[in-house]
Amino acid sequence: MLLLLLALQAPRPVTFESQGVVIAGEISWPPGDGPFPAVVLVHGSGPATREGNAPLVALFRDLGFAVLAYDKRGTGASGGIYRGVGTRNSDSMIPLLAADAAAAARLLAADTRVDTTRIGLAGGSQAGWVMAAALGHAPIRFFVALSAPVVSVGEEMYFSRYFEASDRPLGQADSVMALFTGPAGYDPLEDLRQSGAVGFYILGGLDRSVPTARSVARLRQLDSTRFAILVLPTGNHGLADAHTGTPLPFGEQLVAWLRRVGVDTRLRGTAAQ
Repeated sequence: MLLLLLALQAPRPVTFESQGVVIAGEISWPPGDGPFPAVVLVHGSGPATREGNAPLVALFRDLGFAVLAYDKRGTGASGGIYRGVGTRNSDSMIPLLAADAAAAARLLAADTRVDTTRIGLAGGSQAGWVMAAALGHAPIRFFVALSAPVVSVGEEMYFSRYFEASDRPLGQADSVMALFTGPAGYDPLEDLRQSGAVGFYILGGLDRSVPTARSVARLRQLDSTRFAILVLPTGNHGLADAHTGTPLPFGEQLVAWLRRVGVDTRLRGTAAQ
């Protein structure tokens, strides 16, 4: 009986097709019969595989979600060619990566153990752009964005160039960003505006890779009832304390938000509100 229980809870390998390539991943299931809320984990920058999202797998599975983690195209067991994202190719690469995330969400929606009214996305950093671009292409109800920019790719890279590898005071961010005139590349604002999904942004107040204040200001241009914001004042890009390196907790706020928007596991088998 124990072996059967362990087998049922072990991640299930899956593959799905997206834009002409086969993407490989796995679904981790919580205990129980379902139908479960479900979440697709989306990658940050770099040639990331499913293992890079292991902490988020554990977090959401323990909250009662089915969790799909996959290898980014061109990495691990996924097909295709890995390409990084820069300003000039972002208008094509972000939608391509978003197509993969949307295909993963549709795979979850086809599983009878998943509640199709409560499917979401979650990820950090670059994933914020990818999730925004994916929202209109699958039955995605919610997303959770960690240290994710709400500015264009060009603006984020401009900010990083000035602040990421320097001790320049972050108080100069507004004056530095006011000088940006380069190509913008992909900008998530319109995709967020047109989407019907709800989102929770968790940002670090001392992030030197993403312009937090500017991202918060742009979110506030949108529907405040759909996008919640949590800023951890001493948080860095990894959402750890910028001074001590200690991870900063945000689990309670995340659970409270999931309950507030109707994707809490207590609502299993009912429609999201």
